[in-house]
Amino acid sequence: MTGSELPPGLLLKGIDGSNPLGFLAAIGTAVVSQDVFPEIRLGWEQTEGGWRPSLADCGDDEQEFSKKLSETLKDASMNVFDVDNRLPFDVEQFSRKLQDVQRCSSIADRRDADFLSSFGTELYPNKQRGQFQDSRFRMVRSGDSAGQGLPFYTKEIRKKVGIEHIQRTLFHAWDYQDTGYSLCWDPIEDQRYALRWRDPSKSSQGTMLAANSLAVEALRWLPVMPVGNQAQTTGFQRVGRREFYFVWPIWTPLVGMETVRSLLALDDLYKEPVPRLSLLKRGIEEIYRSQRIQQNQYYSKFLTAVPA
Repeated sequence: MTGSELPPGLLLKGIDGSNPLGFLAAIGTAVVSQDVFPEIRLGWEQTEGGWRPSLADCGDDEQEFSKKLSETLKDASMNVFDVDNRLPFDVEQFSRKLQDVQRCSSIADRRDADFLSSFGTELYPNKQRGQFQDSRFRMVRSGDSAGQGLPFYTKEIRKKVGIEHIQRTLFHAWDYQDTGYSLCWDPIEDQRYALRWRDPSKSSQGTMLAANSLAVEALRWLPVMPVGNQAQTTGFQRVGRREFYFVWPIWTPLVGMETVRSLLALDDLYKEPVPRLSLLKRGIEEIYRSQRIQQNQYYSKFLTAVPA
């Protein structure tokens, strides 16, 4: 297929695929857009100094795409985020919600079920706290002084996101001019005192609201599974006893969303050494790894990603 024959689509030139928040936001964008564009496809192009997501079968009008994405986000159910403002929370409460959602889920509508699967697993709960084991993507504190954690932050972020936030996230260099909660998925938020020339507690770091909100939608395809008696989050690799890495692929062919789902859980991503030839045959050009570090007893951060 020559360049002139490429299907019309969109290049999300605001998103950098080497940034874990950017990658998650790209996946979330495609997942949400599938409700409007069932045949949407996602790939990556190496251009403008980085890996940028490319979408096909979704039109080629940035303004119209942003409008439809904004409307779809506003209409999307956030019911599972109302179960509790904290994450994790009481395991019995979680189990009851899982059973309720299971009874009303279908192949056509499994949004709530997928989100609950991304929250954690009710198997082998923390007996001392009575809570289930939750996702490695929960990097903010379980609950702040007001008992508010990731579910509450997610809802508050969603309320603020409008079409202008979406356009700035997808099609413009990130300016971090938004104020509000973030979910600690952007390495730029690693502001440990030793890495800065001034006290980070006395300076403010802006955020990208739409990037965080879209990234949340990607969690639906990154479930938590019980492995032995421990919870394992799709996309994470454990090295030794205490090191955890978020690992993700960059592929160049434009592929459908079910293929994207399978790529996120591909076992070869975690092998040592990385089977490059096998991955290239699948169209995977690069693999990034970002270490998840615990900044303090409450918050974790991602370090700048490096190629595997």
